[in-house]
Amino acid sequence: MSADRITLKHLRAFRAVAHHGHFTRAAESIGVSQPALSALVSQLEDELSVRLLARTTRAVEITAAGRDFLAASSRVLTELDHAVQEARDYAELKRGRLRIAALPSLCNALLPELVRRFLDQHPGIAVSLHDIAGDEVIDLVETGQVDFGLGYGSIGDRISTEPLLKDRLIAIARKDLVPEQPRTISWIALSRFDIIHMSHGTSIRRLMEDAAHQAHAELRIVMEPNQLPAALAYARAGLGITVLSSLSVAEEIGDELFAATLVEPVAERTISILTRPDRVLTPAAATFLTLLREAAAELRASAAG
Repeated sequence: MSADRITLKHLRAFRAVAHHGHFTRAAESIGVSQPALSALVSQLEDELSVRLLARTTRAVEITAAGRDFLAASSRVLTELDHAVQEARDYAELKRGRLRIAALPSLCNALLPELVRRFLDQHPGIAVSLHDIAGDEVIDLVETGQVDFGLGYGSIGDRISTEPLLKDRLIAIARKDLVPEQPRTISWIALSRFDIIHMSHGTSIRRLMEDAAHQAHAELRIVMEPNQLPAALAYARAGLGITVLSSLSVAEEIGDELFAATLVEPVAERTISILTRPDRVLTPAAATFLTLLREAAAELRASAAG
């Protein structure tokens, strides 16, 4: 006999009667009428071709076949209830994972506070944040290893981009290295100093090389750190001028350093949300991106003011 016509309603009705030993109380416990409950149990027994319950004028007793069927069907219902609860918890952000890949500049300035706010609201979500160079951000998004990325550049059809913020390249140096401490420095003027240049594969490196090429400036590279803290440390030690993004040093850079915007040309980049168009965002990712867009809007408004 096929099980195609046996539904969850049949299993829940039978379990309720087996538990209460009484049709009326069982019907009340699952919110159906007593005749409807009786019909469900009868349909189940007809479909199975076996008597599950022995009905008397005073009580309802479960048969030997009924006990075996109850054990098996209860496991099915318990597993289903657990699966449903897990799905609801996932949708309500009580559990789940959030995986982000982002440029180091964003991990230094913008994301830490947003992640803290998100976890304060949704402590059941496990968050992983990959602090990596621009090319690696694209790779993790493309291979589906993260829910979304925050990066720079034109990606093409394989990844969707949503512009989020603009930032520009700035020069950072010890004040005694450039005593006049100008508000802007041209690329030609920059070429007179030793340069602390971010390593290959970073979006800052690519943007810097393009701007220097446009200005016909030959930069004297003395160090190529992989991480932003190392670049700042080298600059604090007076080893040269480092070039970073304005977002990466949104916090105070210290009394011994100063920052100047690089001009002729100004080197700007657009930070975008990177996603795969063929993947649906998880509830956790969608919620975090709402927080991120709000924070980005506040930064844009502050910059415009």
